[in-house]
Amino acid sequence: MNTNDAAKETAPKLYGPTVEYADGRVVPGQPVNVERVLTQFEHLDADARSAFLCIIAHDLTVAIRSIVFDAPITEADLDRLKWINESLHRLTSCINPHKRWSAHDEAMLIRGIIENSFEHGFDRWVGRSIAVAAGNTTGAKQPVKAK
Repeated sequence: MNTNDAAKETAPKLYGPTVEYADGRVVPGQPVNVERVLTQFEHLDADARSAFLCIIAHDLTVAIRSIVFDAPITEADLDRLKWINESLHRLTSCINPHKRWSAHDEAMLIRGIIENSFEHGFDRWVGRSIAVAAGNTTGAKQPVKAK
């Protein structure tokens, strides 16, 4: 195992959404293969990349609602809100159709959001949003594995 493999093994992992079925079964979210998703993302056309980024942005607005409506709001929540808002600001600036970013720069933005999400405690929302975005735009749908 080389140093890069060891770093990948110890790096924090994003997880897709947990699925709860009508019969009460709960299937935990599966790990998201970020490298594969970002590689596929860079090969999407501009419209599909915009859709991907909009799905992330939408899910992050849901994260904000979840934090705000789950009173009381702590200092850690306020910090988390600040970084989610910063992610939204960057996402919305890069999908401006009059000044598009390159596919590579957009992928690097997603990578930066992932890193910030671990540092500031909103990785569960980012993991869900990236899994959903990938499933809706890259054809990277993975079956839910029942336990």
